[in-house]
Amino acid sequence: MILTMAVSFYHTYGSMKLMRPGNDWEKGIPSDPYPNAPKNLQMVKNNIKNLFEYPIIFYVLLILIYSFDKTDTALLCLAWIYVLLRIAHSFYHLFMNNTHLRGGFWLISQFVLLAILIRFIFVI
Repeated sequence: MILTMAVSFYHTYGSMKLMRPGNDWEKGIPSDPYPNAPKNLQMVKNNIKNLFEYPIIFYVLLILIYSFDKTDTALLCLAWIYVLLRIAHSFYHLFMNNTHLRGGFWLISQFVLLAILIRFIFVI
């Protein structure tokens, strides 16, 4: 959640910069700003969308694990690995735009998420 909030604030900062006098959005944000928005702002918006896809499953799994009191060292390690992979994915999405490396972080994070789900099923 902290990552999502940080990226959202970064998006707000980018939008506010465009609203300064002499910039594209000085008269206000258009009703459909993203087709004509700068590429970096589009990337931030895409990353926010990504953070509301699979991480939601992660959040739900964490709530279930906590609710069933099934936390163990393996689940804790997997959860932190997932968080670090998502941070790396967001970093490369926002600042590097290296799709091969970013895709690798995404793919590994999906396997980690699957491992969390399988581990949870087996410890219930």
